[in-house]
Amino acid sequence: MSIPSETGSRKLHPKCLLTELEDGTGVVLNLETKFYHTLNSTAVTLWKSIERGTVSNEELAQALVREFQVEQAQALTDVEVALVEFEREGFLAR
Repeated sequence: MSIPSETGSRKLHPKCLLTELEDGTGVVLNLETKFYHTLNSTAVTLWKSIERGTVSNEELAQALVREFQVEQAQALTDVEVALVEFEREGFLAR
């Protein structure tokens, strides 16, 4: 599997809608497929960061370091795994 590129064009698909829940997790409805997906709090943080325009893996990892007090290396791995999943589920616009 390839990791989505780190270009300035990384954007969330406009037909994927996030509802954040009180516990920090979330539910995404993909209007094209009509499927719901659950996101853990890490994925919600990444989603919101991408929504605000954060595009580089390093910047996304920094958001995880700030939010969850994890090491940078672990955060970067988590970003890469999440982005592969976001791509696979169609959450990222092409």
